[in-house]
Amino acid sequence: MLARAPGPAHTGAMKIWIVHAFTDRVFAGNPAAVVPLERWLPDATLQAIATENKLSETAFVAPTGLRGNYQLRWFTPTTEVPICGHATLAAGAVLLSELALGLEVVVFDTHAGALIVRQTPEGYTLDLPRKQRSPWTPPDELARALGVDDFADAFVGEYANVVLDSEAQLQALKPDFAAIAAIVTGPRQGCLVVTAPADEGKPYDFVSRFFAPGAGVDEDPVTGSAFADLAPYWCDRFDMESVVGFQASKRGGYMRAIQTLASVRLLGQVAVYLRGELDPAIARLHNRATEGPEPVRRKRRRARAAQALPPIFDDPMLPGLEPAASGAAGGEAHRSPTSHPAPPEGGELQPPRIVVTK
Repeated sequence: MLARAPGPAHTGAMKIWIVHAFTDRVFAGNPAAVVPLERWLPDATLQAIATENKLSETAFVAPTGLRGNYQLRWFTPTTEVPICGHATLAAGAVLLSELALGLEVVVFDTHAGALIVRQTPEGYTLDLPRKQRSPWTPPDELARALGVDDFADAFVGEYANVVLDSEAQLQALKPDFAAIAAIVTGPRQGCLVVTAPADEGKPYDFVSRFFAPGAGVDEDPVTGSAFADLAPYWCDRFDMESVVGFQASKRGGYMRAIQTLASVRLLGQVAVYLRGELDPAIARLHNRATEGPEPVRRKRRRARAAQALPPIFDDPMLPGLEPAASGAAGGEAHRSPTSHPAPPEGGELQPPRIVVTK
């Protein structure tokens, strides 16, 4: 579970956390950035921060004024998305364990509806909406894009889902991401879940991989919103109340899931990789992310020949300034007022007078 940090719950600074979700250790699971805000910044600034983070998701959280209730939005490096499970779990863990101590539940108002994160002795639970499952006949081009001959099953929920016969078949996929982005047109453009039953003797019930080139992420490490599609499918297929899934990405991640009448409840852990602070100047950006720099303003130097000199320069020479020798062009030059006068001619310099005091 996420360790509680000492010190005040809120300092007013613009903080950032990088949290590895659906894992109990760093360098595994799915990394998400969490940026709590006092108020919303312009969308262009939010997108610029997410692009700079280069993580599959950056979650931005802002208070609503009600205790335990927050607004939540998710950005990939290229676009805002309507739902993200692992970043929601990460945001809830940061609030419950570091920023809103004393709460056991937080409710997020999102584009996908109200999402609830609870703190438990085993980790954190996340309630995601349960989408109705509909049969789907994928095009033949999709099988070729994945490098398989056929699919055992296919359906549509939050995403397009295809089912393979074995875990080994899923592990051996060599997807053509450009083809997936073009072939999968709904319900989420260029987003595809691939799943299969686990091999005998494994500590999980099913495996999955998630490809999202349409959202700027070729393969997501661990996808909570995809598990909201998969858990009801495998619960029904295995006739089980709860299932454990493993997302077989390079980083990998586990979660347990149960289905209710209207939602899918995921149980997972998190590990904090980084706690930091963004430069305060970022909060002052106002939709300038796509603007170029302002042109430099330079004053043009006026030509001396076209400008009449003020009368003061026509006055006689100031007293005490001697005329200098004629210049090379024959004109008479004046000694600079900052130059030292020549010593007087004739006479000897008197030595300085020394006064001795007792």
